[in-house]
Amino acid sequence: MAAQNGKDQVYTFSNATPGEVWAIGTALPAACGLVVALRFTTRNLQKARIGIDDWLILGGLITFVGIGICFIIGAATHAFGYPTPPFPADLTTPDEILNYVLPISSLVGKLEFAIQLLTMVCYGFVKLSIIAFYRRIFVVNKRTPFDVITRVTGVVIFLWVITFILIIIFPCGYHISDNWGSAASQEAHCLVIGYTSLEGLAASDFILDVVILALPIPMIWSLRMTPVKKVAVTGIMMLGAASLAASIARLVLYLQTQKAAIEEIPVDFDESITLIMYWSTIESGLALIAACLPTLSYLFNGVSVQSAVNSVRSAFSLGSVRSTRKSEPSRADVTNPYIDIEANNSSSSYAKMYTRPETADTSTNYPMQPIADYEDKTMHEQPTSTVRNGLEA
Repeated sequence: MAAQNGKDQVYTFSNATPGEVWAIGTALPAACGLVVALRFTTRNLQKARIGIDDWLILGGLITFVGIGICFIIGAATHAFGYPTPPFPADLTTPDEILNYVLPISSLVGKLEFAIQLLTMVCYGFVKLSIIAFYRRIFVVNKRTPFDVITRVTGVVIFLWVITFILIIIFPCGYHISDNWGSAASQEAHCLVIGYTSLEGLAASDFILDVVILALPIPMIWSLRMTPVKKVAVTGIMMLGAASLAASIARLVLYLQTQKAAIEEIPVDFDESITLIMYWSTIESGLALIAACLPTLSYLFNGVSVQSAVNSVRSAFSLGSVRSTRKSEPSRADVTNPYIDIEANNSSSSYAKMYTRPETADTSTNYPMQPIADYEDKTMHEQPTSTVRNGLEA
């Protein structure tokens, strides 16, 4: 159902109700907290170390809880989920209206400011956690193409977060309070970027999500797994696509708001802000949950994505070792068997070259071939008992 303001239809999606605002502020953070707790529980069951990807997702959860608190405040004070109240009747001139700020609208602006900042930080934590998870699974050797690509992607995400945090904080220069001030103060001090920067945020966020989701696909399909397993692992990694739908919804809302401003279609300020923040929070929550699902697969089938990839990688490495051994020269071609003894530095190598007699003959001296001429004197100077004791050991 489309949201309507007056006679004109503005938004494709219906306005968020007070009940939905309460739910987004309580139920979704609780669900995210449960998923993150299960993630750490899974690491404990796997006896795996807690990695940087786990700590980053924990940071995302903390910021997301902060977003939930903002929604609870908005619902409790009727700032979110309710229409904007009318201006006082004693405001008669346009200048008076432009310089006046409704207390509830000021609170809406402050909550919007806080949610946008927390959302950007949450985006950064979740996206970097996913990149760290990819590196945990697929990066074995440094300076590989995937290693370089993930490093570059991580830097891009970090710079992206910092850039939009600065845009959110300083559109009005050092007059930060004008972000929730009157229309006159915003017109005087704030850059005319408005929803254009938010559209850029939504569009770039969508592009980054697509890139992040596509990163592991070539690595998965290069593994020596059956096509069915490849599809299964790819499907698990693609669960993050659920957040793309919310990202698209948010972008549509920004575009529709911009269109309404250009065509001078009146919209309810408080309800439109609530609707946009609502879908932004849904996107953040779904992304956080989706980032944990590949790890939680271990709880359902006893095999995690990481262990499956590691087992395939180990099998591949074992095959490489075997093929390397086949290409090595046989012992019959080695003129000096002591070279192999020195390489392994163990008595077991000696046992492989010489068959130990069932009954040790202590009266027999076993000849030993010298490694080099300079060792000849040293070895012949050794007491016979030393050589004999070495064979009997």
